[in-house]
Amino acid sequence: MVSSILFLMNLEEKLRQLQELCKKSEQEISLERELQHLHRLDPISKPLGTQRVGRRIEEYVEGRVEHRNEGAFFLAEQDLPFGRPYGKMRIGDLAASVLAPLDLFLKGASLPDPSRLVFLDTETTGLIGSGDVCAFMIGLGTVEGAGFVVRQFFLRDSCEEKAALAALAEALDAREGLVTFNGKTFDVPLLETRYALWRLPSPFSRLIHLDLLHPARQIWKLRLGSCHLTHLETEILGISRDGDIPGPEIPGIYFDYLRTGDPCGLEAVFFHNALDIISLAALAAEIAGLISDARGDSQLLSSRAAFDLFSLSRIFARAGITELSISAGKRAVTAGLPELVEFRALWHLAAQYKLRGEYEAATGLWLDLARRSVRHSVDAYRELAVHYERRIGDPEMALEFTELALGVLSAHSPSADAGRHSRHLENFTRRRLRLQKRLGPRRATQPKIGSIPSLTSPHEPAATPSSDPSLYQFRQR
Repeated sequence: MVSSILFLMNLEEKLRQLQELCKKSEQEISLERELQHLHRLDPISKPLGTQRVGRRIEEYVEGRVEHRNEGAFFLAEQDLPFGRPYGKMRIGDLAASVLAPLDLFLKGASLPDPSRLVFLDTETTGLIGSGDVCAFMIGLGTVEGAGFVVRQFFLRDSCEEKAALAALAEALDAREGLVTFNGKTFDVPLLETRYALWRLPSPFSRLIHLDLLHPARQIWKLRLGSCHLTHLETEILGISRDGDIPGPEIPGIYFDYLRTGDPCGLEAVFFHNALDIISLAALAAEIAGLISDARGDSQLLSSRAAFDLFSLSRIFARAGITELSISAGKRAVTAGLPELVEFRALWHLAAQYKLRGEYEAATGLWLDLARRSVRHSVDAYRELAVHYERRIGDPEMALEFTELALGVLSAHSPSADAGRHSRHLENFTRRRLRLQKRLGPRRATQPKIGSIPSLTSPHEPAATPSSDPSLYQFRQR
């Protein structure tokens, strides 16, 4: 009996020991799961159990390891001489350029001298919103002495980020202006988030920031469509990137480096980032020069120049520089635009003349547009009716333009944008009733300005205004 009890006690003791061992294993498993979770949250951390090779970036990229109180990071530096060609420019053009024309895009602010500017571009582990994204490379371009210097702050691991951000803030201390390409949407918000995570003050709030993506779109989207930096390099700067890598491949190259420690693929990433920075500075000089040319008397008569002049005309208009807007718009039309773009240019010119109170010039353009295109005729007739009723005080002529508009609306009922067509019809009908009531028995029985223009399609040009005798006489009044 006693032996049986001892046997059972031994079993219970063994069972208790086994249970304790099991609990210990569960704790270890829980700890391992927690570590794996933390590594998933930090995509820069190297995976568990990965074997890395020696990290010698210096063998592929010219630079050095910088040591600070916050830690260390890798700094690459290139000093490009002013005489080096870059597309249709030379590096020296970047420092000699007058960038004051770019103030058009800063809403009252002014860019500092190029020597106090910094051109910034980042390479990141992904897009904002796709996880815990950081900038593993921050590139800066500055004009210094007799060269253009490119510095690249590179993270060999996530623990180096704080040191790199602190060094970046120091590098920006001596600068007053910042130029980026899509930096207001991407680069700067991302970096400000990383500064906040490391509890460091952001250096960007005091800098005058010009994002060149927006001026580039305003100038070249009409002609080029795509305004990616690499496309602008080819079409505007005359640069072809040989040996470059596509931007979407860069995060994968960096993650390969983190897994293996092999930096051989990073040379192309440093090259890509450096080209982005130099192109950014060259693009700023190109846009400033284009605006200066549009303000001057240079007669650019190529089709490309015509597109760009029309785009600049709209930019001047948004800035409230009506005289320059008219000058650039007239030169664009003279240089020759495709028909549909010419319609837009003429309408824009008429609007600028109207703003300046030059109604005779605006009236001639509205008449021209009304006879060229059904798309523009109704709006043109509305402007003409308003002009003659309110400014000239000629309700009879205003009624004639109203009748012409109603004739166009009745003859051309669009399948698309029926709501706009209906609103036009309602407004012109009310205008006709009001003018008829105002005129009363004085209303003329014969029209003054000829018949409705005959157009076979919305984009087919009609005869010029001077080919209609009655219209020609009207325009001479």
